Amino acid sequence: MDSSSRGRPIRRLIGWMLGAAVLMFGMSYVGVSAFTADRLTQPTNRPLAIDPRQLGSEVEAWSATTTDRITLRGWYLPTPEKRHLLVMVHGMWSSWLEMASLGRDLHRRGFDVLLFDLRGHGQSDPSRLYLGRRERADLRAVLAWAKDRGFPDERVGWLGYSMGGSTVLMEAARNPEIRVAVVDSPYGDLPRLLDTQLSRHSGLPRWFNPGILLAARWLYGVRTDDLIPIRLARSWGDRPVLLIHGEADSTVPVSQARELARNLGASCQTLTLPGVEHVQAYHSDPRAYVQLVGSFFNANLSP
Repeated sequence: MDSSSRGRPIRRLIGWMLGAAVLMFGMSYVGVSAFTADRLTQPTNRPLAIDPRQLGSEVEAWSATTTDRITLRGWYLPTPEKRHLLVMVHGMWSSWLEMASLGRDLHRRGFDVLLFDLRGHGQSDPSRLYLGRRERADLRAVLAWAKDRGFPDERVGWLGYSMGGSTVLMEAARNPEIRVAVVDSPYGDLPRLLDTQLSRHSGLPRWFNPGILLAARWLYGVRTDDLIPIRLARSWGDRPVLLIHGEADSTVPVSQARELARNLGASCQTLTLPGVEHVQAYHSDPRAYVQLVGSFFNANLSP
């Protein structure tokens, strides 16, 4: 038997082993990607951690149901005048508690305030995290409730943190009923952001990112490729918007805020704050923040 004949079984064995290794790696990659996509989009419902009466003795339990039958829950702080309503929209993996102190302070300045949990967060019904896509239906449910309570669109202001702010911008691009907004640390381009941030949340190398995003879309219906408020910003038109962003934001780069502001145009007032992290502008100077936001809404909402 010549040497080439003796080598064939060895080459076949090596080929089989390499094929098996590739197959095992592919199966592992798919499995880890699917597991991670599932974990990162799970609901973050949690028990209520404080007594809502700490917000004010007049606080009322609130709920509304979306068109896709998700019940949202939260707390409403009314005033006797019922002149202006401010809707507070929290960020990803958070709840209305993130904005409770700010809501209380704005209520003390004479605003009606709604603090509520987006779907899949806090006390609202469980739902996957859709990063602003299906959460837009939550804003429409709030709008319907506000109209029933006697607040026309021009007397409703929106204040969104992070993903909440981006959701407000994306809904407003197609919904003129959102008239006035303050957005604090919104993402402007989610695909670009996930390219750097997804590994931070998954704990996996960046080469897992495409698999995680593909699994999220095809297995769980979580699509992210077109969640780009920067592209939609020109639809904002001449409606007043105040954009606040910390220059030290390690979650959403301030460069996205500047690009977003340019596309929003002349109706956008922009404040970037040196040394301030993600959604920490209020906590860095509560009095100045409440003064700024309160004055903006008083100047731009209908009397």
